[in-house]
Amino acid sequence: MAKDAQYRRWIASTRWLRLRRSVLTAHPLCERCAQEGYVSAATEVHHIRPVEDGVTWSDRQTRMFAPSNLRALCHNCHVRTHVEMGRSGRTATRRRHDEQQAEIRRRFFGEGEREPPGGVFREGEGSLQASHPPS
Repeated sequence: MAKDAQYRRWIASTRWLRLRRSVLTAHPLCERCAQEGYVSAATEVHHIRPVEDGVTWSDRQTRMFAPSNLRALCHNCHVRTHVEMGRSGRTATRRRHDEQQAEIRRRFFGEGEREPPGGVFREGEGSLQASHPPS
């Protein structure tokens, strides 16, 4: 799964590494395996509400570092969880991008609003291009 530069900085930060260690210390066994009646060591920390689905920087940061948004899992359960969420593969990445763009338009330009203030935004080749509607 592709992650942006900010996520990569956060995941390598001392703050994240300490939080990750504290989650794995508090939950040394995989939480999903335990629910299913198995015992295996937790080796990874999963974000329940995905960081990249946050619309604003603040929302993403909250999702990244909120202990209540974290779950200790073994590697196999972590992979299974992402597959079940539809968060693996190119199609899932494209769908997430489209959903995030729709959420940005809804939150910042209002539902039902015909066009944002200052012009119409159209998806161009790899970037958003602003153009003013004809007068």
